[in-house]
Amino acid sequence: MVKLTDKQQAFIDAYIGEAMMNATEAARLAGYKQPNVQGAQNLVKLSAHIQKATEEKRNSAIMKQDEILQLFSSIARGEEKEKVMSASGKVEELPVSVKDRIKAAELLGKAYAMFTDKRDVQISLPTLVDDIPRDDGDD
Repeated sequence: MVKLTDKQQAFIDAYIGEAMMNATEAARLAGYKQPNVQGAQNLVKLSAHIQKATEEKRNSAIMKQDEILQLFSSIARGEEKEKVMSASGKVEELPVSVKDRIKAAELLGKAYAMFTDKRDVQISLPTLVDDIPRDDGDD
């Protein structure tokens, strides 16, 4: 891909961010003089870069399976803290509740199929071959 100018990169960042996929608004935010025209032009001209940036943003926003399992493990072990406001209005950091730790352990158990009654059973059935000639009854 061709290297982008600072203004083009600003357009892409604005387009997938603050402008919420509005090309004219993204061009205005990036500092283009004619955002109505240049926004549409950039949308066509930079479509591959926009698609790549959108995919990267989506991939970074979604937790991967390992991240989820690490979070559940950390919660189940009581390593995570949550902020709670006390009666006096002061914010305190406390370990997650026992209820939350149990739920995290339960979700980990489900992820590892520890609680399923169903079993994966694989059966190989013999293949029947019909190699006996048929009598059509033409006698």
